[in-house]
Amino acid sequence: MNVQQQEVWYKAAVIGSIWASFEIVFGSFFHSLRLPFAGTFLTFTSIVLLISFSYKWNDKNLFIKAGIIAALMRSLMPTSVILGPLIGIMIEAILFQLVLRLLGRNLFSFTVAGVLAMFSAIIHKVVSIILIYGFDIVKILKNLYFVMMKTTHIHLPLHQLLWVVLISYTLIGFLSALIGISVGKKVLTLSKETPTGFKRHLSINNTLFDVKGFRYRPFFIFLHIVALVLFLMGLEFFSLQWIVLPLILYLSYIIYRYGKALRRLAKPLFWLQLAVIVLMAIWLWQDKSEGLLVGIKMILRAILVVSVFTAISVELKNPLVKALLYKKGYSHLYISLGLATAAVPFILKNLATDKKSLLRPFKVLKNAIALSDVLLQEFKSFSGQNKSIYIISGDTRSGKTTFLKQVLNEVKRKKPDIGIGGIIAHGLDKDGERFGFDIENLATGERRRLCSVVPVEKARKIGRFYFDETAFDFGNEALNIRNGNDLVVVDEIGYMELEGKGWFEAVDKLVKSNETALILVVRRRLLEQFLRLWQDANIRVIDIDKNQPEDLVKSL
Repeated sequence: MNVQQQEVWYKAAVIGSIWASFEIVFGSFFHSLRLPFAGTFLTFTSIVLLISFSYKWNDKNLFIKAGIIAALMRSLMPTSVILGPLIGIMIEAILFQLVLRLLGRNLFSFTVAGVLAMFSAIIHKVVSIILIYGFDIVKILKNLYFVMMKTTHIHLPLHQLLWVVLISYTLIGFLSALIGISVGKKVLTLSKETPTGFKRHLSINNTLFDVKGFRYRPFFIFLHIVALVLFLMGLEFFSLQWIVLPLILYLSYIIYRYGKALRRLAKPLFWLQLAVIVLMAIWLWQDKSEGLLVGIKMILRAILVVSVFTAISVELKNPLVKALLYKKGYSHLYISLGLATAAVPFILKNLATDKKSLLRPFKVLKNAIALSDVLLQEFKSFSGQNKSIYIISGDTRSGKTTFLKQVLNEVKRKKPDIGIGGIIAHGLDKDGERFGFDIENLATGERRRLCSVVPVEKARKIGRFYFDETAFDFGNEALNIRNGNDLVVVDEIGYMELEGKGWFEAVDKLVKSNETALILVVRRRLLEQFLRLWQDANIRVIDIDKNQPEDLVKSL
């Protein structure tokens, strides 16, 4: 990724962090007050935010990238595990970017973008409600609409009501464009001085991808999707008596496995909504028993959808997501997401300085956008200081050390002045069978016997090998952080390091010091455990089955 592409992702991280922070502050505020149209207000401010930034930056696909970051932040943060925010934010970002690409940057295009985004919010809300409660909710709302007409004697045909909504949201979209243009022009004239309290040298915070103590099962993502489809079909086409027992058993397991994440099920308002829906179904259906049955099905469907989406969201926080992103070439997304997450506490501190700030959202938004230059420079500064850690991964005896040697030979050829230190293991074979390993200090060329199948004094047996305890002193000295090498290699780390032994202490210091590029060799079956151990580090996984040595060399 070249410098220009890198900067676009940093800008996206700035916009995404401000976008997500604004939704956290004002979304929580309006939802806690149970104010109507809170979602409409958040969509409105999102359009103002994007239009304002379009006056400042106009890089290619910038707003789609910002939408991805904001959506992931809102959906994967510990306090929000439902996938709804991800879909809503992404739709807004895609529509805005598409309109700007087709129509340019002007009042007309901003108005079109605002109107489309506002209607997308309605469509997203309707689809979400139908997904949670099923099409029976449409019947309830339709019957309730006719009851209200009879009660109030206000006869407003449905098509006229739709026209009222259409015109209202068009006007709201137009207003969002005008405010966005006004804020965007004002932001260009604001001072670029660093605000008081800005903490320099951010550290990437990727804890949003991890739930402590949780054992991830990637296969469960597919399992939950299949279960959701089957149970929804069962509720639609089968008698309740045949589906209720397996559904209760499945939901019980979800509660057992993901209980801490199921915050929405613990909210009284959620259950109050379900109770109201059941009562309305009984009231509006002529056959009261049928209405009760419809209401129960809607309750079960709502609990199922919320629980399954929560379960999938938790499984998506698997640290292997990080490895997958790096393997597929999306390391820039992962790094930008980490930077954006790390910036949130500072942004929140400057967004709502007092209670009155919550009553002046557009002033807060303008002040937040004014922080963008500071954040961008800080992100660039952090990236320049941050050293990458590469993990070469593969199965046992699959050629990891051979791959590493090819990398080192190529690095020495292209960068003859680079200082390379650390240790590399040389397998020892006799009659085609491995009987031990030597380790080499890459800086000095000195070698020592690490282990063999022959018992030795002061040795620790792991598997069929006896490890010489004194060899660990030799290896740890080669990994000493004070040696001042530009690149340090550790071939390899395994079960002993996971227990805090072997090279662990020296490697842990290297990972956390961020002073040198680092190459680690790890067996594939241990990869997830090491990713979780150093989840805050800037790690890129190099799978020897999917990458070439040149891929790693280019990144160094």
